[in-house]
This record gives sequence, C-alpha cells and structure tokens, in this order.
Amino acid sequence: MKKVVAGEIDRITPLGLTAEEAQAWYRGHVLTPALRRGSTAAAIASLMLLAMYTPLDAFLEETLAAHMVAQHFLFIPAGFLYAYATALILLVASRISSRGSRVRGVFQRINSAVNKRGVITFAIAALLIAYWYIPTNFDAAVRAVGVHLEMHLSFVMAGALTFIGSTMLTKSMRRIAPVVVGKAMGLWGMFLLLTPLNFYPVYPISQQSDAGVVLLLIMLLIDFTIVPVWLYKYFGKGSMPPTL
Repeated sequence: MKKVVAGEIDRITPLGLTAEEAQAWYRGHVLTPALRRGSTAAAIASLMLLAMYTPLDAFLEETLAAHMVAQHFLFIPAGFLYAYATALILLVASRISSRGSRVRGVFQRINSAVNKRGVITFAIAALLIAYWYIPTNFDAAVRAVGVHLEMHLSFVMAGALTFIGSTMLTKSMRRIAPVVVGKAMGLWGMFLLLTPLNFYPVYPISQQSDAGVVLLLIMLLIDFTIVPVWLYKYFGKGSMPPTL
C-alpha cells in the first residue's frame, strides 16, 4: 500500500492540515465519491441487463422497433456504464496501490498509442453492431436463444468499446459524437422506411417501416436535445461569438 497520491496531498497540506488529515480528506472527498459513482454505474448497468430476464424481454421482442430500441438503450448503454465503472475503479486503485497505478498506466499508454481519437475502438464497436443488423444474423438471434445471447453480449461489448474510445476525444468531439450516432440511426431508419424489401423476414414487413420511423424519431430527439446545448454553450452567459 502506498501513500495516497503524494503530489496531490502536498497541495492540500498547505491549507493547514497535517499529512494524515490531508490523506483522510482526500479519501473522503475524492476517492470515496469516485468509488460511489463507479458502484452506482455498475449497479444501473446490471439492473438494465437483469431486466432482460423478466417479461420485459419477451415484450421487447414482439416488434422489430422495440427489439432495435432495446439494443440501443439497454445493452449498449449497459456496456458503456460497465466500462465507466471499471475506469473509476482503476483510477482509485492507481491512487492507493503501486500495482494499480502500473496497471492503469499500461492501459493508458496502450490506448494512447494504438487508439488515436478512439478510431480503433469506435470501428470495432461499429462492426459489432453492423454484424448483428445483417438480416441473416439478426433473424438467427431472434430464433435461437444461444445466438440471441451472443448478440446481447456483442452490444454490451460495443458499449464498453464506445466508452474507451470516448476517453480519447476532445470535449468538442464528445459533443458532436451523439449527433453523428443519431445520423447513422436516422439513415438506417430511412432505409427501413423506404425499402420495398422485407429486410428482416422474421418480422412482418409492416413492422419494418415502423422501426424506420422510430429510428428517425430517435435521431430527431438527439438533435433537439444536443443542438440547443451547443447553442447555449456558444451564446450562453459570458460567451461572445468570435469576431473577424
């Protein structure tokens, strides 16, 4: 066990605290809240996954639209939250353990070296999602329980990879990323709405257009949520547009 982040403690002790008091303050006000956030994120993710072992699972598979929305709003976010919780646990471990610090340092160096701007992890996540939206794969997941489980685990992994990639983005890029994802969903929704082909034979063709409409509505919801935030941050309190 090592002392809690000597450099950060050194910045606290001039405030009138002894070294022991500073370490206790740091544990109580920095490390404990981080662990609490990580535990909360992991608990929420677990509840989201456990919900799929209730009658909700059958309900969400009754229609193509509900099935697709379940992937986007249950499994991918659950994976994202698990990765977020893991990152917080590693952060705390790196502050109280030399081994934890080394493990986190190795992961950060590898991520920085091979995953510039999150391109690798975003690409793998996109491929995982695209794979399961191929008609034969999607239909097989609906018909076979084992394949269905593989599909869900793949979406959880895609969510975790998305979080890892997001850590390599700038603040501005993080604001843009949800809109980009929304546009991809909207394009796929437009395709499902307009194509005359029954792309997913396991569901009636009428449900295909319904799923397209839902994906388009999700895109619009993202736009109407994120864009106003952009505008507020640009024209909000104390901010001035750039001058020529």
